[in-house]
Amino acid sequence: MKLDLNWSATAQDYLRYRPGYPKQFFTLLRQLGIGLAGQDILDLGSGTGALAVPFARAGARVTAVDPSEGQLQACKEGARKYGVTNKIKFKVASAENTGLPDHAFDAITASMCWTYFDTERMKMEVPRLLRPDGLLLVSTLIWERHDEGIVGGTHELIGKYNPEARRRVRRWDKDAVPDWSKKWLELKTFHEFTADIPFSRESWRGRIRACRWIGPALSPEKTQAFDREHEALLGRIAPARFVVPHRITIRIFTIAE
Repeated sequence: MKLDLNWSATAQDYLRYRPGYPKQFFTLLRQLGIGLAGQDILDLGSGTGALAVPFARAGARVTAVDPSEGQLQACKEGARKYGVTNKIKFKVASAENTGLPDHAFDAITASMCWTYFDTERMKMEVPRLLRPDGLLLVSTLIWERHDEGIVGGTHELIGKYNPEARRRVRRWDKDAVPDWSKKWLELKTFHEFTADIPFSRESWRGRIRACRWIGPALSPEKTQAFDREHEALLGRIAPARFVVPHRITIRIFTIAE
């Protein structure tokens, strides 16, 4: 079942509480040829700018595309905070139909959003947009699943308010070469590592409100009810500050010949 998600409803929580990638992620990307000064980068499903803003701060020319106007407005806030608004072009559009010029980009990036795209249409759009030898980055930043403790208790509560979250779906990001990439992309490199992301009770609540099962999927009333119960749960089981291990994956592709 495909969820009907309203990402604009959670844009501020997303901007404030969704953790960004750690520094070693961007250091590794630069070593792999993405995020360099002077590059033209198209960030699809840009959201609040987890990739777009750091790339712009590093000197790249970035085009941030997202179908949610609210998410892009939050991205602009982040860009203003770091003084890079002039280095990012913002466009409300779908990844499958960007309306951008042919072969205009050295790299296309997509963080935590590829599974929302129509792969058959992306098979046409990505090659159209990339320059020769251009790169496609697909990355994820996902908390490690646990059945106990803070993460386990949070998952149990999410499932109470949104039973769809309880479905055990096999995650494509566990495969170095996912099925959707075969025949039209070639994997250039694959990396994965784990990073401990720090949270307070407040920031973990905000991060969970911004996850796809809660803020974008539930009514404001249900989201508020969830958050009240989550606050009470964390008051019982969580210290004031804690870390949650997150699994980070990097896949860089070229267009298959």
